[in-house]
Amino acid sequence: MPDFAYERLLKGEQMLGLFVVNDRMPIKQAIDELLLLVNYSDQSEWKGIVLYLPL
Repeated sequence: MPDFAYERLLKGEQMLGLFVVNDRMPIKQAIDELLLLVNYSDQSEWKGIVLYLPL
């Protein structure tokens, strides 16, 4: 999925944003990190980025 997102960005195409969660991350930590993003940022901040979790 990140490769597809980067490809879109390189082509100048719009992308709403992508959060990539490490598959070794405990589920509780992943949920907590996602909740932080949702509660303390705005969706417009995510536009055109690929963000790897954990932060």
